[in-house]
Amino acid sequence: MVIIFGSFYLTIIYAILLTFGRIGLVLIISVFLALILGVLSAKVRAAEAIIIPITDVLEALPVVSFFPIILVFFIVRIGGSFGTELAVEFLLVTAVLWNLILGVYQSVLHIPKEYEMVTKAYKIGVIGKLRKLYAPAAFPSIVANIMPSFASALFYITLTEVITIGNKNYEVFGVGTLSVQLADASNYTGIVIVIMFLIVAIGLTFYFFINPLIRISEKYKFESNMPESSRDSKRKQNAFVTVIGDRINQVIVSTQSAIAVVNRTIPRRDKVSRRQIRFSDRVVNIIVGTTLLTVLLITLYFVAESGFSLAFTKYILNPYYLKIFGIATIYDLARIGIVFAISLGTMVPLAVFFGRKKVSGRFSTGIFQILYSIPSPVLLPLIVIFLTPKLAIFLGKSLAFNADVMIIAYLSAASYIFFNVYGSAISIPNDLEVVTKTYKLSRWMKIKYLSFPAIVPGLITGSMSAVGSYWGGLLVAEYVTFNGKTFAVKHGLMLLISKAIANGNLIYADAIDIFMVVLVVIITFVVWVRLYRYSERRFTYD
Repeated sequence: MVIIFGSFYLTIIYAILLTFGRIGLVLIISVFLALILGVLSAKVRAAEAIIIPITDVLEALPVVSFFPIILVFFIVRIGGSFGTELAVEFLLVTAVLWNLILGVYQSVLHIPKEYEMVTKAYKIGVIGKLRKLYAPAAFPSIVANIMPSFASALFYITLTEVITIGNKNYEVFGVGTLSVQLADASNYTGIVIVIMFLIVAIGLTFYFFINPLIRISEKYKFESNMPESSRDSKRKQNAFVTVIGDRINQVIVSTQSAIAVVNRTIPRRDKVSRRQIRFSDRVVNIIVGTTLLTVLLITLYFVAESGFSLAFTKYILNPYYLKIFGIATIYDLARIGIVFAISLGTMVPLAVFFGRKKVSGRFSTGIFQILYSIPSPVLLPLIVIFLTPKLAIFLGKSLAFNADVMIIAYLSAASYIFFNVYGSAISIPNDLEVVTKTYKLSRWMKIKYLSFPAIVPGLITGSMSAVGSYWGGLLVAEYVTFNGKTFAVKHGLMLLISKAIANGNLIYADAIDIFMVVLVVIITFVVWVRLYRYSERRFTYD
């Protein structure tokens, strides 16, 4: 085990700094990419038609589905410590990027037209618009997505900092590497100390970075329905918005007058100008669309050449392997179903309780977020070593380890349900609260006619995110090797992927990945998308 400056505690601090540094770098890169792709999608139809559907599909996929691609392309093809570092960081990008793109896209799409008119009137260029309008407009959405992205990145970075393919280990030093080394040395006290340091580091990150970003993001909101005095106080916090707020009517009137004059004096040129604008838009759409399609085709080619085409023909088209994959999937779906039921039974009542009590939002960004940000891969050795023997007394060894797997899956994603339901519950309009009190509705009637309809959209969104993330928990826990011992379930799709990677059979892992991607996409669009659309029609406040 690596010891920095002869001190175990300094080693922990060094590992945490490296891990958190990687996460910070990935978040910065992801925000930059999200701004480019999100703004492009909102402003160019060709980009919207290509980027948004692909992002919707990629967002629905579990992060673990990118794992075999990363192993082949970065670790096998590039190799070395540089390839391993790229593999770790690229997997983190796939964990945080898609939500950020969609958030930026929605934010830019809903910018009031008056603000766009001002930028045209002042002839602000593309970079100026991005810096002064689009980035500030998307900032609240970016910050809102950074909070869960940080926890997701912390989970997956501890999973990927040590990767074993066949008999060879690929690793970069960090919290994940240190935890594996401590587990192999049976130093469980050391793991507990690492967890304590992690809790402190996560708390400091929220206090000094994420919470200040939340407060800053409150300045960048279009509050068109706020009282005038409240709107003015918001505008004072943003110099650019202040300028717009003071001059917007003047600019609009001046622009309209100018246009009217031009229309009266040179109408033919105006028609030509409009044709030129339409032609210019068409050219931009053709250039952007062609560029994006070219990048997409090149990416698909490299993915196919990395082994996925061979995996498809060798395994996916073989009924024997499809049967194996199908049976393994049934076991994993059963585990996910049990974990999902437990998550609903624990997270929903807790979220509704805190939401209905109007507990301050600091709670959701405080203790609970720190707890759910603790990466479950670090907890796994403690759970397997100390909890399994106790559970085995009552359940037997096989069921006891299955219980461990489901505990890790629960810890990896149940919080998605809590925060989405909490957000819905705390947003129930006060007018409806007054109505329930006026008519003296019973507790059951309040739940049936107020609380339940209010939380359904958030519950569906959180459930979709949680179920997708449960796969990551299963990948972590279904096949575990440390201290010379192997712990594994008997059946499971994630078990097959883990064993294939451990045995160095990456083509087989690619085939399982293809099967899982198709399965998840079908479940997402057959079940979750339909439920979400139904909830939008049935459970909304007009």
